[in-house]
Amino acid sequence: MVTPARSPTPASAFATHPAPTPSPSPSPSPASTPAPAAVPVPVADISALFDIYQSGVVFHCLCAVTRLGVADALAAGPRPVGAVAAEVGADEDALRRVLTLLAGHRFVTFDAAGDAALTGPGLLLSSRHPASLSATFATLGISDVAHALTDVVRTGRAAAPQVLGAGFWDYLGQRPAEQAVFSAAMAEQAQLLSLPCVDLLSWPAEATIVDVAGGTGALLAAVLQAAPDARGILVDQPSVLNRARERMRDAGVADRCDVSEGDLFGPPPKGDLYLLSRVLHDWNDEHVVRILRAVAAGAAPAARLRVFEDLLPEGTLPSPVQSWSDVVMMALYDGARERTLSQFRTLFDRAGWRLERAVAGPPGMNVIEAQLLS
Repeated sequence: MVTPARSPTPASAFATHPAPTPSPSPSPSPASTPAPAAVPVPVADISALFDIYQSGVVFHCLCAVTRLGVADALAAGPRPVGAVAAEVGADEDALRRVLTLLAGHRFVTFDAAGDAALTGPGLLLSSRHPASLSATFATLGISDVAHALTDVVRTGRAAAPQVLGAGFWDYLGQRPAEQAVFSAAMAEQAQLLSLPCVDLLSWPAEATIVDVAGGTGALLAAVLQAAPDARGILVDQPSVLNRARERMRDAGVADRCDVSEGDLFGPPPKGDLYLLSRVLHDWNDEHVVRILRAVAAGAAPAARLRVFEDLLPEGTLPSPVQSWSDVVMMALYDGARERTLSQFRTLFDRAGWRLERAVAGPPGMNVIEAQLLS
């Protein structure tokens, strides 16, 4: 038996009461119909938004050519793209297209023969440049996790564990080659941020200065050059200590500096003055207190502490660069953040340090000085 198809149920069947029938409105005469208002197209706003949209790809292209060694291959002058591709193990067509994009942003030029060369900004991506930022663009970092920011905003948790399969520090610690690049990136950035602060401060004579998590020792080497009667101890993971020893020899301070294996959460060797450079913004508040208490536990009586960090302004919006850094910290490390001086004061108080003053350095850097409480 074939069941006949049912007709659609009329909408009126679901109504409790019949809907009133509206009276027809008189049609306006053509002369009385207002013309629709013209909506201006915000051309400048659209252009600005697309500049940001496109700049993300440009950033990733800079990271790619640096990681592949393209910038080093072009450092000596113009070369055929095919020769560079063969040298670095890249696809010639893909490399040419990336370099063409970077040419539009003034990092690369092409001559009449089609050979590629680096401009002044592009040369900074070469590891051979005296002011190189090669490691900064090559290192594991925000370029590897930024695509997961939607989840960071949704959950408040760092992207690194989700993207990398482990926390940032655990992941890096298992990959010595990548850790070496990261350490080099920190040294590059120290040249711009921490080292200019050395000459702004007075350094104690005949003191023992301990740089906790000092990496390859860029800051401590500069401090020991400024304080010729002081001795230094650099504390960090075993994987970076050999490079730290090389730096101390190159700086001429190896005879006054020891390197010591250690981590942030155990007491460091006894010292009179401790340095923490761009360390605390990597950690949440509870870990910061643990780090500061560990330093206090190893310190000599009346020891002092100098913390090199940016400071967010109190009561006003931070600068775009400060906000950028704050979001980068949030994406890379759980609970990490940039902080105001008041926030640092609270953490220092909890850990047994009295914050005394902050000395402004170059944009993006301050030195916070504290005294160990008895």
